[in-house]
Amino acid sequence: MRLDRNGVTLLEIISALLILAFAFIPLIGVIGTSSSDSDVANSVVFAQTTVRNILETLLDDVPFYAIKPAAGQVADVDGSNAEDNVAEIDDLANPAFDRKTFLTLLGNDASADSFARGQIVDERGLVYKTKLYVFPIPVSSTVDTDSEISFTHLPRPIYENQVDGNGQNIWYTYDNAFISGAALSPYDAPDGLKVVQPPAKILGAAELGAPAGPAANNYCVMKKILLRVSWQNRSGHDRSIDIFTMKANLQ
Repeated sequence: MRLDRNGVTLLEIISALLILAFAFIPLIGVIGTSSSDSDVANSVVFAQTTVRNILETLLDDVPFYAIKPAAGQVADVDGSNAEDNVAEIDDLANPAFDRKTFLTLLGNDASADSFARGQIVDERGLVYKTKLYVFPIPVSSTVDTDSEISFTHLPRPIYENQVDGNGQNIWYTYDNAFISGAALSPYDAPDGLKVVQPPAKILGAAELGAPAGPAANNYCVMKKILLRVSWQNRSGHDRSIDIFTMKANLQ
């Protein structure tokens, strides 16, 4: 009597393993891509958190006059990428301000210099370079509309400003509710050089009383601020976040 024995040959086992291997190749790629995307996302979140902490401290705690452009070009902490308009942070006596805490947020321990740049390392060992730039909006006694903050307005009409010898307005008197005959009416034709409506006038911050500040670069009412955080991810790609803000002189 003959017995039938059903089994699997070595060739069939090898074929099955090859099929499974080819089936897992796309899954391995998905896992690798997911890991890479997660790494990039973590880096972006860390950079965004760093930017938010630095700018919130800058706007809330750093005095207006403590921020100024450095006298010359300033390089990154590794000595590369020297640039203009990098911020320098001053210690101030009035109002009292110690720059060390703020510079520490940028990754500069303030032991060597006062420049607003440094580097920060996250828990994975990635290095993030920080750099703060400042661009004062100038103020001058003769306003330059191309570079300064200026205000265009129509002065009050001459008839609204006319007063008598006692300094009382004569355009409209409340006692008798009539227009004085001596007043220039807005409906009258111009009387010589007395135009009824003066032309539009442009005023700058200096004419409006902007303070000079303790240094020439602080003779302004507002400073544009740019914060850059840059890093290289594990795949070797360079990435950066640039955020603009403004800081006004509210003293």
